[in-house]
Amino acid sequence: MSMNYLEKLSRIENDEYQKAAFESQNNTVVLAGPGSGKTTVLTLKAMHLLEEGISEPRGLACLTYSREAAREFTDRLKELGLVRGNNIFLGTVHSFCLTEILGKFSDIYSVNIPTPIKLVPEKEKFRLFEKAKKNAQCSDEYFKIERMNCARMLGVAGVSNISIDRDEIAELIADEYKKLLYQAGYIDYETIIIESTKLLQERPYVRECISAKYPWLLIDEYQDLGRPLHEMVLSLINNTNIKFFVVGDPDQSIYGFQGAVPDYLLELADRPDVQKITLRNNYRSNQEIIDGSELVLNQQRGYVAKTRENENAVYKFIEVNEELDDQIQYFVKKIVPKLIEIQIPYEEIAVLVGSKSDCNNIAISCQEENIPYYIVKHQFNRSDFVKWIENCASWIEENTDILFGDIGDFWISLISVNGSIYMTDDEKLIVRERLYKVLIQSKSYETSLTEWFSFLREELRFDYYLEHNMYFQDEKDNIDNLVQEMSGNEYAEYGIDKFCKIGKPENQIVISTRHSSKGLEFEAVVMMGMEEDHFPNYYEKKDSRLLEEANRLCFVCVSRTKRICILMCSNYYTIEKKNGELWRKKYSPSRYWKKLQLEYGKSLSEMSN
Repeated sequence: MSMNYLEKLSRIENDEYQKAAFESQNNTVVLAGPGSGKTTVLTLKAMHLLEEGISEPRGLACLTYSREAAREFTDRLKELGLVRGNNIFLGTVHSFCLTEILGKFSDIYSVNIPTPIKLVPEKEKFRLFEKAKKNAQCSDEYFKIERMNCARMLGVAGVSNISIDRDEIAELIADEYKKLLYQAGYIDYETIIIESTKLLQERPYVRECISAKYPWLLIDEYQDLGRPLHEMVLSLINNTNIKFFVVGDPDQSIYGFQGAVPDYLLELADRPDVQKITLRNNYRSNQEIIDGSELVLNQQRGYVAKTRENENAVYKFIEVNEELDDQIQYFVKKIVPKLIEIQIPYEEIAVLVGSKSDCNNIAISCQEENIPYYIVKHQFNRSDFVKWIENCASWIEENTDILFGDIGDFWISLISVNGSIYMTDDEKLIVRERLYKVLIQSKSYETSLTEWFSFLREELRFDYYLEHNMYFQDEKDNIDNLVQEMSGNEYAEYGIDKFCKIGKPENQIVISTRHSSKGLEFEAVVMMGMEEDHFPNYYEKKDSRLLEEANRLCFVCVSRTKRICILMCSNYYTIEKKNGELWRKKYSPSRYWKKLQLEYGKSLSEMSN
C-alpha cells in the first residue's frame, strides 16, 4: 500500500460515517452532502476492493456522470498508488454501456439499431431533431432537444415505482427523431443507454456476463444518472450477485431537464437489501454557510462543520439599480479589488450566473479591468481526446507528471480502435517513434496555440483516425469547436504553456454557470441575478417539481462557499416587447435572497463602501 493510501485511510478512522461506508460489505448507498469527503471514501473503497476483494481476471467497474469526473477519479486512484490493469473499468455510464454491453452483444441479439455502430455528429443530430419537430407538426420555437431526450430517458420501462408525468408532445417528436436517426445510419448517446438497458433487462446471458466479470460496481453521482441506469441497477441487483456501492446526494440533483430526479437514488437507498449511510460531516464550509445552504433548500439535514467550526461566515447583499451589466461592473470594480485587498487569491473567487452568455459578458468586463479569469464551461468538451492533447502540451512543456508512455498508449489505443485492429510490438514501436518525432517537431510552434494544434492535426491525421474509431466518432465536431474557441479572445494570446493548464484556474477568478459550479469550492462565491422571476424563474415558480429543483440548485451554489457569500440583484431590467417597445420592469430580490438576508444581514446599496 502507498503512504498516501495509508494516510487517507487513517483520516477516515476519525469519521464514523466515512468509516462505516468504507467497511460496508453489502449493497450500500452513501448519501453524501457537500464537502463530506465522498470522493475520498469512494476512491479508498475502490483501492480496498482491488487490493483485497477482487482477483483477476474478475474486476471492478467504477461509473461516473461525466468524463471530467472519470478523469478526476482516475487521478485520485493514481495518487493512492493504483497501477492501471485490465481488471478495472473507469469511465462514464455511456462508455460502459458501449464497450461492455451494446458493443459486445448487439450483434448476438440482433438489436434493432443501424450497424456498424456510428455515433451521430452533433450538427447532424440537431438537423434531424429540427426535421423531427417539423414532421411532428411542432411549431414551438422554444422546444429544446433536451426536452425530447428527457422524454426518451423517462420512457424506459422497468420495475421502478417512481412515476414521472409523461410528455406526449416530446414522445411524438422522439419517435420521429428515432426514425430519421436510424434511416441516416446513426445512433446517439441516448440510444446507447436505452438499448443497453433493454439488453440487461431482457437477456439473462448479458447479466451473467457482466456479473462474471464485475462482482462489484461503484457508481458516483447517482442522482444525476436518470432512469435507464436506475433500471439497469435494479435488474442486476434483483437477478445477479453483483454488489453495488453507490454515492450520491438527492439535494444536489439539478439535471431534471435531462431526466435525472432524486427519487431514483432514494428508492434504491430505501430497499431492505441495501445499507444506507449518510455522511454528515462537512470539511469545506463553516457552520453558517452550511446552515444558509439548508435554509434555501427548505430542508434541515443536520450537517456539521468539522474543519472551520470556529469562524463566522460573511454574507453580503448588494443591490444595484439596473440590469445585470450594473452587477457585473460593481463586481469587477468593487468586489474583486476588495476581496484581493483582504488577501483572497483570485482562484478562490467564483462568480455564478444563469447562462453561458452571462459568463461571456463577465469575461469581457474582466478583460477591460485586467482581471485574470477562467471560464468553467467551454464551447468544446474536455473529452478524453482533448485531455490527451492537453497532456501532449504538458509533456512538451516538460511537466514531469506526464509520461510519454501514457501518451503513446492512448494514441495506439485510438488508432487500433481499442485493440480491435491487431498491431505487433514492432508496429507499436514505429507508431510511438513517429508520435515522439512529431511532438518534438511541434515545439517550434509552442508560442501559438492555433499553429501548434494545426500542425499536430495534420501530421498525425486526427480527423481520419477519429472518424474511423467507433468510440470517438463525435470528436471531430468537438475539435472543430476547440479550434473555433482557440481563435477567440480568451485563447488568442495563448501558447501551449497556458493551454496545458486549462483544466483548472491558475491565479484567475472563476466564472461559471450555476449548474457548472457543482463539485467546485471557493473561499468567496458571488451569486448574480438574484431577482425573483430570474432565480427561481417565472416558469419554475408555477411547477412544484421545477421549484424544488431550483431550491436544490441554490443549495448547490451556496454550498460551494467556504466562508464569504455575496448575493447581487438589480432593481430594474429593460425588457424589449415583441413590437420593439422598451419596458423598464421593476424586480424584487429573490426568495433565496430574502431568506438569507433575514437570517444573516442587511442589504448594501449600490453606492455603499
